[in-house]
Amino acid sequence: MNRLLMSALSITLLGAAACSDGETAAVEVTPGAAPTEVSDSRAATAATTTALALGMTRTELEDADLVSPGPEFTLLGDVESLVLDPAGQVTGLVIDLAGLDVDVVVPIGDVSSVRRENDVDVTTIMTRTQLQALPPFTADPD
Repeated sequence: MNRLLMSALSITLLGAAACSDGETAAVEVTPGAAPTEVSDSRAATAATTTALALGMTRTELEDADLVSPGPEFTLLGDVESLVLDPAGQVTGLVIDLAGLDVDVVVPIGDVSSVRRENDVDVTTIMTRTQLQALPPFTADPD
């Protein structure tokens, strides 16, 4: 049922996402190959679909911080971009870890949205230590 709902949302939002003024960075990661940037329309569609699945708007996703679970909501990092597989499915979020000069990919299944005060962010059950242990991510192979 969830897949049917997500498919319907994807089809419905394809045109709206492609026409949006905002820009969302996204890269495609194919095993064994360097990450490649995807088109603006493909990135926008992925961002809109992912945001809706997380119960937030695309703008909220683009502005989201990654925080620890409440009640503390400690800042862990900022959402930088999306990681897509060759089929266009979002597999992770590129997170710029707070206080470090490193980006990592957090699997999409390990995040959820959280509303706090007048803000919507994403949270994970991963600890700061677990996040720091993830391999560094770079979209630029050089």
